[in-house]
Amino acid sequence: KASHKNEFTFNNNNIMTEVREPTCEELYGPYPRAVPVPFLSKDQETPPENIVDAAKSYTDLGNFPDYRDVGTPDEWLPRDGRLVRLTGRHPFNVEPPVSLLNKYKFITPCSLHYVRNHGACPNLKWEEHTMTFGGIVPKPFEISMDELAAMEPRELPVTLVCAGNRRKEQNMIRQTIGFNWGPSGVSTNVWKGVMLRDLLLKAGVTEKGMQGKHVEFIGVEDLPNKVGPGPFKDEPWGKLVKYGTSVPLARAMNPAYDILVAYEANGERLQPDHGFPVRLIIPGYIGGRMIKWLKEINVIPYETKNHYHYHDNRILPPHITAEESLKGGWWYKPEYIFNELNINSAMAKPDHNEELPLAKYIDKTYEVAGYAYTGGGRAISRVEVSIDGGTHWELAAIDRKEKPTDYGMYWCWIWWSFELNVADLVGCKEIWCRAWDESNNPQPTNPTWNLMGMGNNQVFRVKVQMVQNDRGQHVFRFEHPTQPGQQVGGWMTKVATKPDSAGFGRLLEVQGEPRQEDAAPAPAPTRAVSKTAKGGGKKVFTWDEIEKHNKEEDVWIVVKDRVYDCTEYLELHPGGIESITINAGQDATEDFVAIHSAKATKMLEKYYIGDLDADGTGVSSAPPAAAGAAAPATAPVAPKKAREIPELVDDKGRKLALNPKKKTAFVLQEKIVLSRDSFLLDFALPTPQHVLGLPTGKHVFFNATIDGEPCLRRYTPISSNYDIGCVKFVIKAYPPCERYPRGGKMSQHLDSLKVGDKLEMKGPIGEFEYYSCGNFYVEHRGKCFAKHFNMVAGGTGITPVMQVAAEILRNPRDNTQISLIFACRIEEDLLMRSTLEEWEDRYPDRFKVHYILSDAWRIDWPYSTGFVDKPLFEKHMFAPSPNTYCLMCGPPIMLDRGCTPNLLALGHRKDNIFSF
Repeated sequence: KASHKNEFTFNNNNIMTEVREPTCEELYGPYPRAVPVPFLSKDQETPPENIVDAAKSYTDLGNFPDYRDVGTPDEWLPRDGRLVRLTGRHPFNVEPPVSLLNKYKFITPCSLHYVRNHGACPNLKWEEHTMTFGGIVPKPFEISMDELAAMEPRELPVTLVCAGNRRKEQNMIRQTIGFNWGPSGVSTNVWKGVMLRDLLLKAGVTEKGMQGKHVEFIGVEDLPNKVGPGPFKDEPWGKLVKYGTSVPLARAMNPAYDILVAYEANGERLQPDHGFPVRLIIPGYIGGRMIKWLKEINVIPYETKNHYHYHDNRILPPHITAEESLKGGWWYKPEYIFNELNINSAMAKPDHNEELPLAKYIDKTYEVAGYAYTGGGRAISRVEVSIDGGTHWELAAIDRKEKPTDYGMYWCWIWWSFELNVADLVGCKEIWCRAWDESNNPQPTNPTWNLMGMGNNQVFRVKVQMVQNDRGQHVFRFEHPTQPGQQVGGWMTKVATKPDSAGFGRLLEVQGEPRQEDAAPAPAPTRAVSKTAKGGGKKVFTWDEIEKHNKEEDVWIVVKDRVYDCTEYLELHPGGIESITINAGQDATEDFVAIHSAKATKMLEKYYIGDLDADGTGVSSAPPAAAGAAAPATAPVAPKKAREIPELVDDKGRKLALNPKKKTAFVLQEKIVLSRDSFLLDFALPTPQHVLGLPTGKHVFFNATIDGEPCLRRYTPISSNYDIGCVKFVIKAYPPCERYPRGGKMSQHLDSLKVGDKLEMKGPIGEFEYYSCGNFYVEHRGKCFAKHFNMVAGGTGITPVMQVAAEILRNPRDNTQISLIFACRIEEDLLMRSTLEEWEDRYPDRFKVHYILSDAWRIDWPYSTGFVDKPLFEKHMFAPSPNTYCLMCGPPIMLDRGCTPNLLALGHRKDNIFSF
């Protein structure tokens, strides 16, 4: 309703009288207090009570930033410490605890409204900010905030919902490219502003000829480009892009849709995190379309070409991976856009881990409560509750606060309640809730996974357990599906209670720890200008000459038709000797380009000795380049002379699948989804009689062309030469995220493979090789002997140390003892845990394992928490000795800061520490 809209009627004496329509505050107020209460420390210390009580707005607490904002670009802005942070300290993405939503119900305090920020919060001034109206409008204009506020206002309550609300449930099924929203990415305020229709009319827009036209909205932020120049050649995206979107002009001009350019919420000017001084409100749409810090409004003859309009807020089919989404142009297919809200509901009561004593309440009722919302201006028609797995459904009571608009539209959530007989909880496994809207559209029973984890709206399920608590009481304990962000808990975080499938495959126990791959490809090396070889003459070499230099003491390689003598560089190469010798006497162009930077290319020129004579004419195959210029990275490479590479066999006469002199393509014969972000790939070797031919401690190179660029990565299989005819890998996918917009190239490529696809491998590669009975070899150190191995693994770094441990434990004559410390973020990330604990039970004298979690853990977690340090190593590792060696694999920051310094401090010799 408008702020002051009066109507006239006739009384019994037929006299016309004025009837004043109530304001929104009279209908829905008084509004809850909007002053945030920052936490000044981890102990949840708050500003002095008298200062908080006296504060009229957030600006009065400007000297009390939340401790998590100190040192960030948002330190100037006080925020409520009760909000759950979903992306760490910065940027600010938060939701309130669901218990607080339940406390306030229909109207959310502005300071507790959920927030979705992509970067730093702009610090704008009311007096300085203006908006422009342009495009194909007859009367373009610019308007100040005072001028906007002077126009006829419109005020109404609208529920805003993040498109990722309840996403963590999807992330527990399979990792999406989004962070962990819980069920509180939803809030309701009373918004005041000017109807977009009125502003368009002011610009001279009419309702004639609206078909095909759109209204574009652009904010002030400069944000990172996620994908490159984009598909629109006439409007390519730069390195920085604005956040924007558009709606059809016909919708913008339709007064029934109530699109608002808002400057107030709950009777006060907007708070900075909510778009101060002005933002867009599109009732019934997802929050991602409601541009904050609004700067431009343009009428255009097509849908906007804005970067974030396409690369955000899409619901793609469940089989589409991050790599396939880019390769197949899925972001630009209009069928998958997410605009109008879908129907959803959740329970706020009982809360997670809430307990209900049986003896006290068995003869009473308990109020189950929650919210429900839908889109399109439709009303929620009913909410139902089931305690028998959906066989029977009972109606809940709806508290419908919202008054419909003059056009019969409903733009807000409802809160519902259901009186449950506590006695009926005996034998009940779960409480379910689902909502229906007036189009008879209900929530689905089962989830369907999608890459962005958006629109997650399956039936909300709270598990019920009858347990005895710490006080000896028998209670019903309730468990929600997840907890938001990195908070611990929820039945969907446990392997045993995850869904069996979500549209794409099986879920098993094996899980892993993120280890971020390179987010972007290394630049392809450019062809250097031909140099004069030693002695003043330009030299060329044939393949016959080059192939003779294929030993460790005499190593030549060819990169882009240029010949290099790398013998002197072997000891200096950071990737180890084998990374070079594997290509000795061969064309190393593809491998080199796949893993080296422009800096490495420049270093290589020190070892240049001449050019390739590919056809035996005595003329260089390297095309000339202008002085000081570089040839294109795509310059053709002279074809290598085909030659027969002999098949390799081991000492038992078995054929080896791996050959260090060539890449071999293996066919994927089985793919099993193991968890939300992990999967097992089982490749067939060339014949059922082949063995892989990978010594213990070595790795293989995966080689693939991704987006037209070569990509090479090391991986360690979980199988060994004892597995005949196959090789198996456990892989963790790293989809794009805000920190790494392109994610892990190779892992996404592997995630996209289907049974029957081929993948090239080459090897063995690596600086470590374990023989048996404590004997092993380390490059640059020679042969070594160990009585004890201390092993430290971080996340997916478990695979190489497990490979060594497996070889030791399968040999009953090998008495080498192993102590393993396995570090992960959360318990569900402990990859291959069941195997490790089986080893510990079976070989108690030779193997022990200890876990440490850094991010979150259950209350009764029996192992360590935090980060690896000296006391942890001292307690769980073998003491330093000449025959005690430490093997490590994990994220560089963990190895460089947590492992090596503390191992050295304990007295372990540097030569006895090895990192895979």
